[in-house]
Amino acid sequence: MNRLQRLTLVITGLGLFMIFLDALIVNVALPAIQAGFGVGEEGLQWVVTAYSLGMAVIIMTAATLADLHGRRRWFLIGISVFTGASVVCGVAPSLEVLNIARGVQGLAAATVNVTSLALLSAAFPDAKQKAQAIGIWTAIANVGAATGPSLGGLMVEHLGWRSIFLVNLPVGILVVLLSLRFIAESRDERPRQLDLPGQALFIVTVGALAYALIEGPRSGWASPLILALFAIAVVGGFLFVRTERRSADPMMDLSLFRNREYALAIGTMFVAFFAIYGMLLVMTQYLQNVQGLTPVRTGLMILPLTLVIMFLSPRVGQLVGRFGPRPLILIGLCGLIVGLLTFVASGHGSGPLVLLGFALCGFGAALCVTPITTLAMTSVPQQRAGMASGIMSAQRAIGSSVGFAVLGSVLAAWLATTLDADLTQVVPNPAERQEVAAAIVSSANPRAHVSEMVPRGPPVHPDPALRAKITAAADGDFVQGIRAGLLLAVALLLVALLVGWRGFPRAGAGLRDAEREEAKLAASEP
Repeated sequence: MNRLQRLTLVITGLGLFMIFLDALIVNVALPAIQAGFGVGEEGLQWVVTAYSLGMAVIIMTAATLADLHGRRRWFLIGISVFTGASVVCGVAPSLEVLNIARGVQGLAAATVNVTSLALLSAAFPDAKQKAQAIGIWTAIANVGAATGPSLGGLMVEHLGWRSIFLVNLPVGILVVLLSLRFIAESRDERPRQLDLPGQALFIVTVGALAYALIEGPRSGWASPLILALFAIAVVGGFLFVRTERRSADPMMDLSLFRNREYALAIGTMFVAFFAIYGMLLVMTQYLQNVQGLTPVRTGLMILPLTLVIMFLSPRVGQLVGRFGPRPLILIGLCGLIVGLLTFVASGHGSGPLVLLGFALCGFGAALCVTPITTLAMTSVPQQRAGMASGIMSAQRAIGSSVGFAVLGSVLAAWLATTLDADLTQVVPNPAERQEVAAAIVSSANPRAHVSEMVPRGPPVHPDPALRAKITAAADGDFVQGIRAGLLLAVALLLVALLVGWRGFPRAGAGLRDAEREEAKLAASEP
């Protein structure tokens, strides 16, 4: 690894750290933001939703523009816009301004995400060095996401909520200056045109799907709005595939998915992020609503996940170069499965088991994500690095959003089904029991996004003795609902493990496929 390669890794890593940190750091600041602006939950949800939607809809467009017009150029654009939007967030005079700026942050974050990986892939042509670099790159992303809640809690407590945005200004300026000096430009040298119909259909399809997943548990999955959004996503997806198949220069080359290794990597990435982020949703619910911990203490309980990822991820890249991605992905999936089962076994409050579960999930995540990313990026031709990076990043975003939605909905559905019946002995009066159950569900707020979770709400009954019995019954239902969601994630991970056992390539196979694809592309060029 030469000096310019190391600098490219550090610079793109700094940009990546900013955007992944901001994805979750704002969560623990929401009560302070709500108090500062004096608003209710309805307006507050967009502080995070706008960021998530912005990332989801623009990610493939950013990848295409970067391939066409220069990955460094669009990396700089993304960092500059993200930094400017962060400043607007930090000085926002109203919640409306904050929400708009968060949406712009999300658009810029998608650009930084795909261009940083594409730049890194271009800077490391050697497969083993690329695996090591992607390992460090992944570690930076994971550490940024995992430290968000803990760091956010400390900053909000000591510096105020605006500090979590303003801190991006000096970092963003540093990344821009270093990028101009040390990062080499790269692009797809083949003559191409911008696929406007494909871009528009992708934005509509993914935007409708993402919004439906985020809003579904709040509005109800059978509500006209959510059904209409899913219908738009289905029709849009059909038209997108049809358009891309007929396009001479598609935004998303669907032939990439005929590469078995790449398709398996994409599918496994989806399942891994479904499980990891879904776990974070329900376990944060558990720590705050069942255990009654504050957001800061909740962040400290999640710290083993952060520390294990921070320690292992940089080293996993070296292991990928030595053993190939297959054994590490399989071991990582097993680690995630065991970690989730540890949470299931922890029941109502074994602190050591919860800490162990987070550590095991960190172990599994560290061993999964880097090899999956390496496998995907080394199994496609270098000319398609931006496109492949965009698809991979889209899967991370969609997988985490679906994980939030599905596991959050499992918990909400479990509470809706069992809570009224379990309160029968405690609150015999049906009308009063229904009111108490509604208050518990409302204060717990088991929605589709981790940002909308709040600690244990106000007392649901004036009688302290009766309130204790109500809380005990509700806590039992919470634990069972969380277990149901975690077991669903375990089932999906087991499927991914079995498919991967049969389908993941032995060391070097993905690289040989990429070399054959590059030869085909070279032969097809005029």
